[in-house]
Amino acid sequence: MTPSNERIDATVGEKITLRVSSDTDEEIHVHSVPEYSFAVQPTADQNFTFTVDVPGQVAIEVHHHDKTLATLIVR
Repeated sequence: MTPSNERIDATVGEKITLRVSSDTDEEIHVHSVPEYSFAVQPTADQNFTFTVDVPGQVAIEVHHHDKTLATLIVR
């Protein structure tokens, strides 16, 4: 999985798009306020867009593999 626990700067209210390609069914969780869950299909070029309303550190995790893809530093 790439990235693997990358740190990414973001701004409150900024539109963030995850671009995902996968070879298996999976679920991505964004632990923000509000929280988001995205169902990932085994296909290329999937886009998931969200915003974060509260500043802080936000983990983006792959649920079934229990891995952190990235941590957003939201200011």
